[in-house]
Amino acid sequence: MRADPACDCSSDKGARRCPRPRVDKPVLPPSTEDQSSPPMMMILQLNLNHCKAAQDLLSQTILEQRINVAVVCDQYKNLDPPYTWLADANSQAAIWVQGGGGVQERPARARPFFTWARINGIYFFSVYAPLRLADVEFSALLPNIMEEAWDKRLLIVASDFNAWSTEWVCQVTRQRGIILLDALATLEAALLNTGDTPTFTGALGYSVIDLTFASDTLAPRITSWDVSELYTHSDHQAIVFEIETARPLRPTTRQSCKWNTRTLDSESLSVMMANAAVPPGPTEEMAMRLMAAITSACDASMAKTSERRRRCAVYWWTSEIADLRRSCLRARRLAQRARGRPNEGACQASYAFARRLLHAAIKTSKRLCWSNCATRSTRTYGANHTRQSCPVSEDRE
Repeated sequence: MRADPACDCSSDKGARRCPRPRVDKPVLPPSTEDQSSPPMMMILQLNLNHCKAAQDLLSQTILEQRINVAVVCDQYKNLDPPYTWLADANSQAAIWVQGGGGVQERPARARPFFTWARINGIYFFSVYAPLRLADVEFSALLPNIMEEAWDKRLLIVASDFNAWSTEWVCQVTRQRGIILLDALATLEAALLNTGDTPTFTGALGYSVIDLTFASDTLAPRITSWDVSELYTHSDHQAIVFEIETARPLRPTTRQSCKWNTRTLDSESLSVMMANAAVPPGPTEEMAMRLMAAITSACDASMAKTSERRRRCAVYWWTSEIADLRRSCLRARRLAQRARGRPNEGACQASYAFARRLLHAAIKTSKRLCWSNCATRSTRTYGANHTRQSCPVSEDRE
């Protein structure tokens, strides 16, 4: 906002208050968000275990948990535009940015096993080092990551290095863990993992192999790091945390007004405008008074549109799938508690059956949605327009 040319006051912080009375402006109320608290980014980290159902459920979890950035690895497939999906060269790691924007920087060329992006001034690295990599290959991968990351001040490295170390509550330290710790020492990065909750739970055991590192400059701004109990359909747990950003993800004081024109009372609008008086004066003052009169007339003659609600479900989501997801979560907990007990086999079998039911329900619902959409589109526009009329999706199964 520019300062009044007739006085020496300024809009900059710390400027002395102008003694002249201000002209009343038609200012709409600011957002009701609490502007005293810092804006937050919600981050989800997950190894998808190359599982289609896990990637499907991730899209629903992102909506439910209001995730801003999903840092994933071992994905089932990469997503095409309009999704903001940044992947590595061999489809082992990816960063999924919600809202279609906010990516300020990305690699000039994709490299295998890791990718990165600068979002809201923060550098996010997604790394996956599968077990099939020999120690020599693992040692060769780390310098490539460090080379990309070393000069990035605000840094998150969300990874599954498949490395074991007592530093993150593993029972033993193996060669990969030693190599990894030596490499990360050059970044001055802190390990965010706390507690002993496993991030991986498989048929043969559990471990902590999904790690989150943050640069020392960023770590104090990270809150609520947690191994989530969310059901993922992967053998890895989701890690969820928040970051205090240096600036809002979206303007919190944006002034805008929208009216529902379908509710327009033209007679009321005409009366209000006929009674509006704009006395002669400086051009800027007259313009402001005119805008105030128009705003008042619109308020009196039309209803304002409600804030657009955030979509809370993907197109194929149903109450049946929600129930099956809860059943899987319950069966997984029972299977984990039964480990080493006589009923372990029965609980594992029940869990596997629940997983199959959920996977089948998602696949059936997707196919049904596409079939119904194609039928409606063919009736309305003809077969040539079917694909354009169906919902945007990562696949059609």
